[in-house]
Amino acid sequence: MEVFILASGSKGNMAYLKVGDIRLFIDAGISYQKVKNKMVAYEENLYDVRSLLITHEHHDHVMGLKMLLKQGAIEDIYITKGTYNALPTEVVALFERTHFISADVPFFMSDIKVSPFMLSHDAAEPVGFVIENQMKKMVVLTDTGYVDQSYHEMLSNADLYLLEANHHPTKLMNSARPFLLKKRILGERGHLSNDDAAWLVNLFVKDRPSKWVVAHISEDCNTCLDIEESIVKVFDDPTKIEIYYASQASLPGIKL
Repeated sequence: MEVFILASGSKGNMAYLKVGDIRLFIDAGISYQKVKNKMVAYEENLYDVRSLLITHEHHDHVMGLKMLLKQGAIEDIYITKGTYNALPTEVVALFERTHFISADVPFFMSDIKVSPFMLSHDAAEPVGFVIENQMKKMVVLTDTGYVDQSYHEMLSNADLYLLEANHHPTKLMNSARPFLLKKRILGERGHLSNDDAAWLVNLFVKDRPSKWVVAHISEDCNTCLDIEESIVKVFDDPTKIEIYYASQASLPGIKL
């Protein structure tokens, strides 16, 4: 299993995953031209990717979807009905094969098991994903205000977490953002703070070393140092996790 982060943050989110013969994208929140350029830089063929998982309909996760579909780069779309219905009709009209998925109902793509789980975000029907085969396991967990305790066991002991640490609450409250936006981000249907994220990863990582790709980092209400301070404060043993910081710049492929 190899994971490439094409972009992460409020300006766009997209990841590329290789598992055996399977090539898939997770979200499409950057322009087609950026996707094309980043895949060339990775020395990967964009048109080998035939499948796309969509977490939710917000602009920073689907901005590039329409052009990606127009270019014929995707055949299979995996999406919840709520997200599907929230997308513009001219976009869903371009879907070639639509696979409706639901939280708590796993499905398979060849030998990959994908387990969608419910998120708490101000979107129609947002989901995260546990993606695994017989050897490796990764968790995609961004854009949520909290994680229900019923999912803690399922999310534990992954080899890689693509998990958001969106903001430092004090910096968010002291920012020039409108109060209603601050309230949204801090709420149960908003985003995880640094302490929230560190607490979760510390809880999830148990018996084996793991990697944490810190995702959806606010550019003006957070820093890598803020996140590291939360890790040191919250983790039982900070050395049990290998940290990568995602942004709008591409991350090199991470092999599991």
